[in-house]
Amino acid sequence: MYPKPIKEFIDKFAKLPGIGPRQAARLAFWLLNGPKETRQNLKRVLEGLDKDARTCGLCHYVIENDGNDKCHFCDNPSRDHKTICVVEKETDLATIERSGTYKGLYHVLGGLFSALDTAVPKHLKLPELINRIENRKKETEEVILALSPTHEGDLTAHYLERLLKPSKVKITRLGRGLPYGSDVEFADAQTLSGALESRKEIK
Repeated sequence: MYPKPIKEFIDKFAKLPGIGPRQAARLAFWLLNGPKETRQNLKRVLEGLDKDARTCGLCHYVIENDGNDKCHFCDNPSRDHKTICVVEKETDLATIERSGTYKGLYHVLGGLFSALDTAVPKHLKLPELINRIENRKKETEEVILALSPTHEGDLTAHYLERLLKPSKVKITRLGRGLPYGSDVEFADAQTLSGALESRKEIK
């Protein structure tokens, strides 16, 4: 039905989160029929993601490719370096940071366990988290599991609890305010503040 360039666009963009084949097709024609400058700007920013952005060597949050190995959270001496907040993705980190309640460090897992697959996902930054805590045993006092209260979030949290138990650090989870099945990324600042302040220790 569609010519090859449109088909290829739809095939690639339909794999993005929240975009299916129908949305990808609408986007393709919107870009095609719009100003050439829009397509050129999009091409430039996509190339910029590839060339100018990378991840922090410690927490795996995105940073500019400017020669610095750490992000502005990990490299900030005024942050609470005794606490690590574990999040699923970068947008969760940004949402928590906007709440203004949390002043510690972060660790981006890069995903959650799957409810359909019992295998441990290889892309998750689990070994990096364990190594980070082992290397900073005297510094790290608390690990907050700020994962969405979903089935996948619970599976991941339970696995992390077992994984972190030998380290003897205090492990907590977000408290009241986040209804089951919700996503950290879409919670408002007040809800997240309440969840952080009422976090409960896992024993």
